[in-house]
Amino acid sequence: MRSVELHQMNRGECIVLRGAEKNILMADCGETAFGGVSGLMKRYAGMTSRSFLLTHYHNDGLRALDRILRVNPNYFHRIYLPVSPCDKKGKPLMLEFALFAHVFQKQEEEIFDLSTAVLRLFPVLAAKTGADRIFPLQADRSFRFDKVDYDVLWPAVQAFPFTDLFSSAVESMNVCLSSPFLPAAAQEFLRLKEQFCAAYAACCRTSPVEQVNIDRMAELYDRIGKLAPQLRELPPAQDIAEILGRPTTRTAYGFECRASGVIFHNRRSSEASIDDILMTGAAEPESMDAVSGRLYDGYYILKAPQHGVSRAWSHIFGEISASHILMTHGNPMENESIASEYIDLPAIRHCTDCTGCPWMQGSGCSCNRLSCCYELSPPGLTIKCPCCRDPEAAAPCGILVISPTRAPSCLCDGKPANIN
Repeated sequence: MRSVELHQMNRGECIVLRGAEKNILMADCGETAFGGVSGLMKRYAGMTSRSFLLTHYHNDGLRALDRILRVNPNYFHRIYLPVSPCDKKGKPLMLEFALFAHVFQKQEEEIFDLSTAVLRLFPVLAAKTGADRIFPLQADRSFRFDKVDYDVLWPAVQAFPFTDLFSSAVESMNVCLSSPFLPAAAQEFLRLKEQFCAAYAACCRTSPVEQVNIDRMAELYDRIGKLAPQLRELPPAQDIAEILGRPTTRTAYGFECRASGVIFHNRRSSEASIDDILMTGAAEPESMDAVSGRLYDGYYILKAPQHGVSRAWSHIFGEISASHILMTHGNPMENESIASEYIDLPAIRHCTDCTGCPWMQGSGCSCNRLSCCYELSPPGLTIKCPCCRDPEAAAPCGILVISPTRAPSCLCDGKPANIN
């Protein structure tokens, strides 16, 4: 890995790993702060190999990926997608929830857009790019980038620890259609739902996916869609819509989308190195607890989950060391503050914006001004970094912030390196 670039987003986040062999791995994407996806695509047009990794299902990332592929279906040579996990009974609850939402939820609801995209993502991407470019990711799988192997730590595809609230909501919707006195359409939907989930599981068992399994998913999705008008006329339809529309249900679904996201790190071939990176996506603290036993004692780079907000802070981050922390915070749509615990860590923080930073609000200066950077020779304060003094200079750490409003260095306050 030659360098890491954090892109400032209006919504979502985008972190790009640049390899030494003119290749990139783009982890997530969103609504860019400038230039749209065309500016992003142009920046990496000269790369010989481009890969995209969606850490979790979210509207911003799905829409950005769709925009890129509309411009150039062949832009990414590999697309990595998270697998939707099963509970301890082998039930893919998030897929089941998505199918219920697809049929019974009002189409103008945002949850409908997200669920429908998840259900159709494999067929849609395969039609645009080809099935041989799509790689499902789950715990205990690996992928290779720039001569380094990366191990996927999460999500666990079996016995996933769904919350009781979410599990209960899905179970309640299934019960609504289980009465033998309902019209035949109810049982037909339950049967097609099981077949669709089985086809999805078959699709995720191979890497890359196989077209025959994608075709089966598309066929079943279409059959469910044709049955939908009858299902919406069933007596329990309003009850299911009410369950889907509950704020608690929506919150639970959003939590599961984040909690089932991809967490990965590099596979060490020997001792610690600057290739050591822990990418957390939108992980919840519970997800970090689940993978804690497989983490290294320290990393060169730690990516803070969920823009570094307080609710996503995990005690694990205080128990492992990191030289650098990535935080794509400051999005205009984000109202939450950065967790103050990150500021207490002896790491250099790289943020796309200082909005929502408690240190900046209290001091008016970047929290990194008093930090020691060990990538300098000799090690010294960050204000001695050539990139902090000259935006055109190379950053010894190899980490750059790509933003129309600030310099690429780790000093986010917009002030000269020496302000005294």
